Amino acid sequence: MGRQSPEPLAVRLTKRHTQPQQKSQSNDGIGSNNGSATSTATTIYTKKSKKKEPRAIEALKQLFCGGMAGCVAKTVTAPLSRLTILYQVHPMVTTKENRPKFSMTIRGGLLKIIERGGILSLWRGNGTSCLHRFPFSAINFYCYEMVLDVLNGPQRLSDEDEDDVSNTREVSTLSRLVAGAVAGTTACVACYPLDLVRTRLTTQLDGKETYRGITDAFAKIVQNEGPVGLYSGIVPTLMVAVPNFSISWVVYGSLKEYALEDELFYNLRKIDTNTGEEKLGFLLTLGCGAASGTMSTLLTFPFDTVRRRMQIQGQHFSVDERLSATQMIRSLLKKDGIKGFYRGLTPEVMKVVPMVGTMFTVYEILKEKLLP
Repeated sequence: MGRQSPEPLAVRLTKRHTQPQQKSQSNDGIGSNNGSATSTATTIYTKKSKKKEPRAIEALKQLFCGGMAGCVAKTVTAPLSRLTILYQVHPMVTTKENRPKFSMTIRGGLLKIIERGGILSLWRGNGTSCLHRFPFSAINFYCYEMVLDVLNGPQRLSDEDEDDVSNTREVSTLSRLVAGAVAGTTACVACYPLDLVRTRLTTQLDGKETYRGITDAFAKIVQNEGPVGLYSGIVPTLMVAVPNFSISWVVYGSLKEYALEDELFYNLRKIDTNTGEEKLGFLLTLGCGAASGTMSTLLTFPFDTVRRRMQIQGQHFSVDERLSATQMIRSLLKKDGIKGFYRGLTPEVMKVVPMVGTMFTVYEILKEKLLP
């Protein structure tokens, strides 16, 4: 695994305090018990004496941690998220052909939203987003952990034993890549209808609303487009989700492992007072999460633009006017060139740092508190 991190602080302190006792006992002729005494004292600090919880309870806690992390992150970044979507789909819904952009600046875009619908309109669609994000994030985090267990065994090198040098079950980059892909695909397919409804509610123009809410949206989509309408744009969505989560998990996991091993980041790590193990501090967690999110966003954003446009086709165009994913890509290239695929990239990148940082931070905090 490369260079090992320094011994946990609690272990070093334990050894420091036990060495004088060891010397004193040796002088009294009872040195034969020194090894066991030192070993016992060290074990107190390096191993948790917690009773193993049933797998079902642990699974529910993982689901809760992942879901809450996604909801909190989505709520924090909802204004930028809505602005991104409006930039992506604006050329499809605008009635002014000479105004292809929703706004020329980020500030202007946010003010435009507030002017049309008030301050709370910045969070339009956030309720649906949270309903989508809770199961989506929960399934994503849980499947990721499950697939890693399948590929590397239940005794794999996990967050709780990153510093256990006797553990040879190191998690490979390929394992993280596969686990991220499987988790992203599973979560995406399971929760896609909510994602589609959220996009349509988010892009509704004030005073020209097609849907009155989540339930009304589901009912009208099924009525007008059939059940298959709930999965409009699923192909480009999977082209976003699979590489997005694969890249995100690989980068995050690799950076986390490096930060825990390299002495350069020693002062940014924290010590678990119960086990003496080193874990990522807040800044390291934020940095690793933000870096992974930014990289995955830059690589997958063009497909995200395509999927958003396909999601709202049924809302604004007749059946004959709707385009397939291939046709949508060709249309974008013809009208706007490569830059058309990156409309809304600026607010998207701006939201990555707080969103991914918040999501991973909340997940790690909840996981530390709730999981054994």
